[in-house]
Amino acid sequence: MNDDENSNQHTGPRSEGNLELFFDLVFAFAMSQVTQLMLHDLSPTGFGRAALALLAVWWAWVGYTWLINTFDTANVWHQAVVIAAMAAMLVAASALPAAFASGALVFAIALLVVRLIHVLKFVALSAHDDAELRQGTLRLAPAFVAAPACIVAAAFVHTPVRELLWIAAAVIDYGAPAVLGLGGFRVSPSYFVSRHGSIIIIALGEVIVELGAAAKDLSRLEVIAALVVGVAIMATFWWTYFGLTAGAQQRLEQATGTERADLARDAYSYLHLPLVAGIMLFAVGAHATVEHATAPLPLLSAIALAGGMALFYLGDVAYRWRDHRQVPVDRTVTGVAAAATLPALLHMPAIGALVLLTGIGVCRLVWELWRRPRIGPVVAGQAR
Repeated sequence: MNDDENSNQHTGPRSEGNLELFFDLVFAFAMSQVTQLMLHDLSPTGFGRAALALLAVWWAWVGYTWLINTFDTANVWHQAVVIAAMAAMLVAASALPAAFASGALVFAIALLVVRLIHVLKFVALSAHDDAELRQGTLRLAPAFVAAPACIVAAAFVHTPVRELLWIAAAVIDYGAPAVLGLGGFRVSPSYFVSRHGSIIIIALGEVIVELGAAAKDLSRLEVIAALVVGVAIMATFWWTYFGLTAGAQQRLEQATGTERADLARDAYSYLHLPLVAGIMLFAVGAHATVEHATAPLPLLSAIALAGGMALFYLGDVAYRWRDHRQVPVDRTVTGVAAAATLPALLHMPAIGALVLLTGIGVCRLVWELWRRPRIGPVVAGQAR
């Protein structure tokens, strides 16, 4: 079977099912817990540990996205196994805020269960599929067991060895598909684009949650204003991402065989991580902005606010470059401008910082809707 035939087998147009959306609920909670990890430890150490936790949670979500994308398994057994993985992921998410302390072993074992279910299911289903997919699965399976095993081992040691083992787990997880390749793996373009759009919505929802959670005194006009401005800036994030989804799906559809799998790995499994990380980092800064609207932001909260927005836009630039080999100038300028505001944010009221960043995002969006630049096969700004 050649690459073109293999890429089209079982990969016709698909859409997310209710099971996947149900499955995402535990990951929404896990992402919220990563944010809480940062909020409870606003320090370089806290940010670093949150990054390691996000790497582990994200790759678990990525694994199940590839699994459900590859196999059409709409049956009771499949649904029961996915729900079992949900239960294990809920345990892991519940332990996540203490994953580097008293909850380390609980988190590690629960995550290992989530990953083992994924690997065993992939191996079992690919055993009845074509030989190339079966070989590809067996090639990657040891790495995807070794990575969570490193996190289990980390539960038995102390800092800094614990964090080094988490880093080793991330290197194994993220390095294996790049080094060993994805020959034989299939991608359904409509499904892949839809799933990653859903996770962006979940991340944006986390910002909304943090804005609302910080609004404890609604008798203050500045708090209400901060909530309104917060929704406005999230709308610019939403429009930035979803204004190009039609072109993203067309690009995946044009690729075939291993090229399509590599594109899905790079543009989605890898390059959607900085998009999600940027939004979650911004959520930490947004929480502080609403909580202390009239006072200047502390350094790390200001870094979260400006850095989160910069990471989102520059991550989007990297994603579009991998997709279409184009660098959207407006998005690049917006990311750099957001980062450049950091010194100013430290000397103005928090709500002023939020307004400034919102203004930058709105200016970019207005420019895009006015100029309608073409990125890949579509005109930008057509959010849906």
